[in-house]
Amino acid sequence: MFEKLRNILKQKKESSPKKYLSCEYIQHGFNVDYEDIKMCCFNCHEGGGRQILIDNYKGEMIDWKKFFKEKRKMRELNKQGITLERCKGCFFLKEREWDDEDYINYMVFNHWTQCNCKCKYCFTNEQSDFFNARKNYNMYPVIKKLADMGKIRGGGEIGFGGGEPALLPEFEPMVNMLLDVGCDNIRVHSSGVKYSKAIERGLGEGKLTLVVSVDSGTPETYENIKRVPHFHTVWKNLAEYASKQGENKYKAKTKYIIYPGFNDSKEEFDKFLDLSYNAGIRSMVIDVEGGWYIQNKYKVPDYIYELLDYTLKRADEASMKNVEVYDRANDMRIHKEEYIKLRDNANNNQ
Repeated sequence: MFEKLRNILKQKKESSPKKYLSCEYIQHGFNVDYEDIKMCCFNCHEGGGRQILIDNYKGEMIDWKKFFKEKRKMRELNKQGITLERCKGCFFLKEREWDDEDYINYMVFNHWTQCNCKCKYCFTNEQSDFFNARKNYNMYPVIKKLADMGKIRGGGEIGFGGGEPALLPEFEPMVNMLLDVGCDNIRVHSSGVKYSKAIERGLGEGKLTLVVSVDSGTPETYENIKRVPHFHTVWKNLAEYASKQGENKYKAKTKYIIYPGFNDSKEEFDKFLDLSYNAGIRSMVIDVEGGWYIQNKYKVPDYIYELLDYTLKRADEASMKNVEVYDRANDMRIHKEEYIKLRDNANNNQ
């Protein structure tokens, strides 16, 4: 009897999930980009990220059974302790017990580049003629098929980047469909220039987070960075979105990307903070501009570290109850002493 019980416990232990290094996107996610489908959109770590899953993709219907088969192969590598080259050093890798089911609950949509802003830090500036001329493709029928298969679940995160999501013809029906099938954490990064009823619905239901990167507290700075005259329109739309949140008053967020040389002053941030508060916003995001960060990671001047600390202190003083620090700025905070030491050593050796 005891031998039988020991065998049962042994089998249970052997069949139970084991901890291994992986992430939500390797397990159950993907990023739809403008030229392919990638694992994710993260690229500020050692391996470079953005592992390609489907190359040269232009909106064709996906064989989801084959897709899940490939995802299982990647999960098996992780179980063996093998990390994909492009994933090495990523902030989002975690060692824990992961489930082994086939479903998707992490999706990022970045497959268009049209926008109603012309931000100086946008990656499209390097090839503006190419990006301005390229056509969108419609992901709605592709994702609808996945939903009809019952393979979309809540509990993860659905992200819209771009380009400007509200300009997509399928954006409104896509968001409404995702809400209808139970997605409870949709995140939309928007310029805020065009108002969206689907965003309004998601905010009201508490299932959608809106992030509008205004990056400025004055029209002059806004137009210098964004290169369009929509400063007042954006703040008007933000106030309207904030009024539609109901009890979910932390779902509409303003974002301040610290962009050295453009908005890197305490005075500019204070004005941005005041405008956010007056619009009814009680939640914000802080980050550092990506291109600048990659070039200056180990030589960040002291005043940028001070400004980052100042933004968080002032947000707390202004009763911003939910402040997010995105991965680049968070990396600076966590490794501040290490990066300053590397910077100073490099300066001393010159």
